[in-house]
Amino acid sequence: MSDQSIEARRKSAGPGLISRAFGVCATLLLPVAGMIGVLALSYGGRDRYVTTFDMFPPEQWYLNPGYWLNYGHLVLPGVFLVLCLTNRRYGPGVTMSAVLVSWLIVTGLFIWATATYGLQAVQGELATLPVMATFAGALFAGQILCVYLFDRLRGIPWWRAPFYAILWGGVLYAGLFYVQLLMQSDAPVANRTAVILAIHVGWAFLGLFIYQLFRRLIRPLPGYGGA
Repeated sequence: MSDQSIEARRKSAGPGLISRAFGVCATLLLPVAGMIGVLALSYGGRDRYVTTFDMFPPEQWYLNPGYWLNYGHLVLPGVFLVLCLTNRRYGPGVTMSAVLVSWLIVTGLFIWATATYGLQAVQGELATLPVMATFAGALFAGQILCVYLFDRLRGIPWWRAPFYAILWGGVLYAGLFYVQLLMQSDAPVANRTAVILAIHVGWAFLGLFIYQLFRRLIRPLPGYGGA
């Protein structure tokens, strides 16, 4: 093969690679923005406490969730809904890529904040390193399970995949993160665990309703029919 033909192939392949790279970035843009957006909303609601469900008298204040339950807890399970909508459209490969890219961005932001403000300031704003590592590991495990279940269950009836993916992804995350933390504290474990699990069960139904609203707007690509 002549040098001219090789050079011609390189020139023709170059724009194709670049266009595919831009295509991948464009595909991941909305899913990654959605997941990071949910994390940002959850972070923003960490100081706003939910006192609606406080029913016990003042002498039993520790049984009321209002002194620890914040809006961040209520918002965070929305990340599993974003995964289901992404999986519906693009399948598990792109969805897992979006998960990895979002965590790379979060890690980069953490490194930047640590280098800019110092580790102690970041821990004071967020949590200790062990707690942050436990949170990241638990949420990542829940995301993997959510993607896997949706891909395995998608089909007829359409509601099975999003419902069980959101439910069990959230339950795994809550079990790995909250139960471990509660076992190391003096807080009433059964009470807090019940509240957290109720939130994720509620999100399975709420997420199913929102998912149904988006079904006509977000159509699956060829080969990903069903859910």
